[in-house]
Amino acid sequence: MASLGLIGVKNRFVRPGDFFVANGETCAIVGPSGAGKTSLLRIIAGLDPHEGKVRMDGEDIQSLPPHLRAIGFVSQDLHLFPHLSLEGNLLLGMRRSRLSRAEKRRRSKKLIELLRIGHLRGRKPGTFSGGEKQRAALARVLASSPRILLLDEPFSKLDFRTARYLRDEFKRLRRELALTTVLVTHDLREARELADALWVMRSGILTASSAGSNFNLEPDHAVDSFLEVPNKLACRTLKVLDNGLVEAEWAGGTLMIPDEGVPFTHFSVGPRDIEIGLNPPQGPRINRFVGLVDHVDGGDDGVRIGVKVNGLRIGVEIPRARWRQLGLSQGRMVHGFIRLKALRPC
Repeated sequence: MASLGLIGVKNRFVRPGDFFVANGETCAIVGPSGAGKTSLLRIIAGLDPHEGKVRMDGEDIQSLPPHLRAIGFVSQDLHLFPHLSLEGNLLLGMRRSRLSRAEKRRRSKKLIELLRIGHLRGRKPGTFSGGEKQRAALARVLASSPRILLLDEPFSKLDFRTARYLRDEFKRLRRELALTTVLVTHDLREARELADALWVMRSGILTASSAGSNFNLEPDHAVDSFLEVPNKLACRTLKVLDNGLVEAEWAGGTLMIPDEGVPFTHFSVGPRDIEIGLNPPQGPRINRFVGLVDHVDGGDDGVRIGVKVNGLRIGVEIPRARWRQLGLSQGRMVHGFIRLKALRPC
């Protein structure tokens, strides 16, 4: 592990500023979409051009290429190699190591046991669940023996139960590995749970907030509006079901919304809690829609897309790599679904 310092660092998404993470500390960076959080991680990892200094244990490393920085970066896209097994991915992560092949295999086995993914050893990423992919990506990064770990929204695309389980796993790994870690998230509650210190990023400006578990950034009811502007959409209640859900009409279709025991005329959902693609999604056939791309707006850490569904607009955000894969542009038809757990009546 090592301390991390940035002095006067800036690029087109990040304003000039200083940043410091102590040896063995976990620091969370929170802020709205497009604030520059992902760009800051890419600067630290050596993947984006910038001005200013990046220091590890007081030594300048900004002139070093990424593979010589001893920094592990788990991005939103994970970048697992689909043609390799889990063990093959880990061995590839150690390709620049001076370890013997036998030592690499021993390290691979230890990490697979540490991340509790032994059942995946000979399987390829295409057969992994979302949580398994996250753990596999983390294992591959740890295989390179990083001194600093960067995590970009590691739990944002997981269902509630899987995300909670992996947050508990991350806390266990922190205790065992004592790695200096920078965690980017748009979830303030997640930051409170996992980090020793909190920094806030807005419009490329990074500001220290507080240390310890009692982060007092904003009142709880304002957290969502600070970090991410949710969709707030009108709907019409059709009936209350016996399974804790309410059936409601929106945009000519039906949605299942959690029943909170009070009448409502609108629902809210975050842009990242909506999935879109060119084909009908897999899984339960609820909370689906078909619409047309209305506008596309790129940021540093994702692409914000407006989708018109029967004349009503809903805002979606997806990673840049996903946007490039889909080739989305104005007027393109997309299929989508809204995560049930993310819907809130209001």
